[in-house]
Amino acid sequence: VLPFGLASCEESDGLVNPYGNWKERNQLYIDSIAAVAKANPAEWKVIHTYKFPETSEYYQSDVNDYVYCKVLEQGDGIVPLYTDSVTTNYRGQLIPLAEGSIVTFDQSYQGELNKDVAVPVGFAVRGVIEGWTTALQKMPEGSRWEVYVPSDLGYGIYGSNSIPGYSTLCFDVHLVKVYTNR
Repeated sequence: VLPFGLASCEESDGLVNPYGNWKERNQLYIDSIAAVAKANPAEWKVIHTYKFPETSEYYQSDVNDYVYCKVLEQGDGIVPLYTDSVTTNYRGQLIPLAEGSIVTFDQSYQGELNKDVAVPVGFAVRGVIEGWTTALQKMPEGSRWEVYVPSDLGYGIYGSNSIPGYSTLCFDVHLVKVYTNR
C-alpha cells in the first residue's frame, strides 16, 4: 500500500502548464493564420522569406517560410531596402497561452497606439529577425500591419529570453519613417 500512496502524491498539483503542447499549438496557429491570409488576398499579404527562393530544384517552400501580414492601414511612402533603416511603433506578443492570457514580450508604446504621442524606435532593416526584415521590405512607409512570423523566421527552436522555442510571433507594426542609404 505504501508505494501506491507515494506514487499518488507525485501527481499533478492541479496547475495547467501555460506552454503545454507549445510546439504543436504554435504550428496549428500559424497554419490557421496562413489559411485565412491565403483566402483573403485583399486584406492580407503573404510574403516569402527574402533569404531564399520559393522553389528550387532542391527545395519546396512550406507554410513556415512565409510571413503573414494583415493590412490595417496601407501607407503610400517608400518601401525600405535591406540596407535602409526605419523607425517603427510596434508591439510583439506570443499566441494566447493555454489559459487564454496574452504575453507581450516587447513594445515601443503602452496601451493603444496613439501615433501623435508614441515615440518610434529606430533600427536597421537587416538588424532584426528574418520575419521582420522580410515584412519590412514589402511595407510602404506609413503602413500599419499585423505581422505573423512563424518560429522558423523568428527565434527558432531555442527562443530568446522570455520567448520560448517554437514561438509564432505576433506583431502590430506601424512603419513611421524610412531612412534610405541609396
